[in-house]
Amino acid sequence: MPFDSPDINLGDLLGDVGAGKVQLPDFQREWKWDNDRIASLLASLSLDYPIGVLMMLQVGGDNLRFKPRAVAGTQDGAMDPPDRLLLDGQQRITSLFQALKADKPTNTTDAKGKKLKRWYYLDIAEALNPEGDREEAIVPVPEDRLVKEDFGRKIVADYSSMEKECAAEMFPLSRAFDMGAVFEWQNQYIKTVLPHGETVS
Repeated sequence: MPFDSPDINLGDLLGDVGAGKVQLPDFQREWKWDNDRIASLLASLSLDYPIGVLMMLQVGGDNLRFKPRAVAGTQDGAMDPPDRLLLDGQQRITSLFQALKADKPTNTTDAKGKKLKRWYYLDIAEALNPEGDREEAIVPVPEDRLVKEDFGRKIVADYSSMEKECAAEMFPLSRAFDMGAVFEWQNQYIKTVLPHGETVS
């Protein structure tokens, strides 16, 4: 069996996961990364740090020896047979797919195992701060995009619209691999943040 080590574009890989071209063999354990680990992974990725290798098995036709199942967070229902099976790296790829590509909140847990749904944002000011901590720049936000204190009675941050995201300079990482969505957000950011709609070069 030949081995290969191709360079794969992350956006393309996550697209293949969403389309069912990359699936899991049925013997893989369930995905279960918590919120802190996902945020840390996103911080490492944003700094272009290595996040480990993946191992995939090319399959096709009648050579599929394992029953496949879709990666958690992808489309429901029946999927076509995959082109590749992800043998190692499920936790990382599932986390990245749900946070960056699924266009819905990530199903995760807190450190104690309590179930959460979270969107992940990049705090632009913190990310650009040369003295800043990149992990502090990755901000998990509840499903309703409202950050609350005082047992939910006080809203301290509201990212429930694109205008509010832009005003707070918080970029939604779920848009990161959709260039049309990135440009839409950038245009709104220019209108919201820069005086008189000035453009940037």
